[in-house]
Amino acid sequence: MSAANDFSNDARNLKDQAQASAQRVGDDAKEELAKLRAQVERLMQERVTPALAGAADQVQDYAHRARETVEDQMDAITDTVRERPLTAVAIAAAAGYLIGRLMGGNTYVYPRDRH
Repeated sequence: MSAANDFSNDARNLKDQAQASAQRVGDDAKEELAKLRAQVERLMQERVTPALAGAADQVQDYAHRARETVEDQMDAITDTVRERPLTAVAIAAAAGYLIGRLMGGNTYVYPRDRH
């Protein structure tokens, strides 16, 4: 039975060593992941966040400029319509007619018979 006990002890020792090795590997992997996560977070703060902030500021500036331009154009059109209402109505009617002609095409739902 001594050989069986030795074998059992050896097996138990191997099992304990394997568990200890697995624990060390797991701890090393967790440590590496923590380092990588910290590195990614640092890179995000140093490079990506400022770039996004700069891009957001630029987009906001463009949107503000576009809004101002549209408002200025609307004011100019409103002033023109107030100064010359009949001209504005005539231009709107002509534009509506042209758009209707361009988009209207054939007014028939079914093609005419050509006998």
